[in-house]
Amino acid sequence: MAERLKDYTQCPGCSNIFTDPLFLPCGHDICRICLQQLIATEELLCQLCGGAFELRDPRPNFRLKAMCEDLSIVKSEDVCSLHKEELNFFCLDHQELVCPVCISTEIHAGHKFKSLKIIVKGHHKELQEGLQKANEIFKDAYLCKENLLEQALYIKAQRENVELKIRKEFKGLRLFLDFEEKSRLAAVEEEEKKKSRTIKEQLAALDETILVVSDALSSTEEQLRSGEASFMKNLETVMSKIQELPEKPQLLPGALLDEAIHVGNLKFEVWHRMRWMFVYSPVILDPNTANPKICLSEDLTSLSLEEVAQERPKNPERYQESLSVLGAALDPGRHVWYVEVGDNNAWRVGVVWGHPGLPQKMSHCTIGFRDGQYKKPGHKYGEWNPHLVLQRIRVEVDTIERSVSFFELFTNTQLWSTQNPTEWPDLSGNDKMFPYFGTADDGPLMIIGIQPGFTAAIHGHDDTA
Repeated sequence: MAERLKDYTQCPGCSNIFTDPLFLPCGHDICRICLQQLIATEELLCQLCGGAFELRDPRPNFRLKAMCEDLSIVKSEDVCSLHKEELNFFCLDHQELVCPVCISTEIHAGHKFKSLKIIVKGHHKELQEGLQKANEIFKDAYLCKENLLEQALYIKAQRENVELKIRKEFKGLRLFLDFEEKSRLAAVEEEEKKKSRTIKEQLAALDETILVVSDALSSTEEQLRSGEASFMKNLETVMSKIQELPEKPQLLPGALLDEAIHVGNLKFEVWHRMRWMFVYSPVILDPNTANPKICLSEDLTSLSLEEVAQERPKNPERYQESLSVLGAALDPGRHVWYVEVGDNNAWRVGVVWGHPGLPQKMSHCTIGFRDGQYKKPGHKYGEWNPHLVLQRIRVEVDTIERSVSFFELFTNTQLWSTQNPTEWPDLSGNDKMFPYFGTADDGPLMIIGIQPGFTAAIHGHDDTA
């Protein structure tokens, strides 16, 4: 193979590697200098086949020229500068390439040597692993970038949706609530700008990561294609790039607009100013956690199942597999809310806890109904029969006393209760507790609102709701 390459890159006139090859009509090549010598002798004949040509026929062969230049570089790198012999050994003591003559010199007396092929083979595997790691990070970076771009577009749609809801609520209160409306719209816009800015910063960081990884990829791939001598000379540089690769990028929770802050309990907060009779919802559903098939009402207090999935970004907080949605995280203290399940044939309500960015791995404490059978915590469907049809349920949670209870609302019958269980989560860290709602039926599950006149019901057991 080497001999064939040598024949292909050797000028038939001067027997040297082509420096400025010209392509002849017969298909062979000749150096420009050799051509000038032929012109001087007035014999314009190919040195290989004897084919005649005219002075205007030869044209530059750029591809052969580039190949000869590369070959010249490789040859100079692969040859010992002192002895002009091929560098095919590696001195383990001096950590340098040597030729057979170098081995017998005094400077390398008593040193240990290895064949260059063996050394290169060992490092090839290491570089291949680094290349695979770089490829994985490169792919993850692009996936994260695509998801962030999707979230950026979705935030703008969220902003429009939130603005529409806010304007609808303020329609009948325009004169008195003009300042309130503007301040809320400004808060939505500010959050949108802030989170869009955060995404832009993350995108910039990802672009930087992609540049770094791309450089490492190209350097590693070029290194793996290089000659053995060049391979060893540049190994340390390439390895440093592989070892300094950034961590795999990850999407962080909290990237989307917090609709619950802007829209949740809107009327109740306004009621404090105007003392009008509005309904307060003790739990607000978080759209950023809703499965794409879960449809939420405009006021974020009702959910139902839709056959066609909605277009929602794959942010870390969202349920992708379970047909579920969470309420806003519970603050320390006692919480009570009421859920109307009505004629829904497949539902689950209760609480879950865990990391907000890992909804599928959260622990559950829920009761449910499916295929005509009820389920309570610690039991399977069909193992529990409450002896009454559940249509309205009261859920009580005390994060300080560490208790969860379920009641049938009409009769105030206790369905299930636990006090200070061993599996209670540690809510002092990243884990949080959330109201949980799930349905596989198109019939709605509704959080029952509380009239402002019954403020005791917000913190107690007022069953007049």
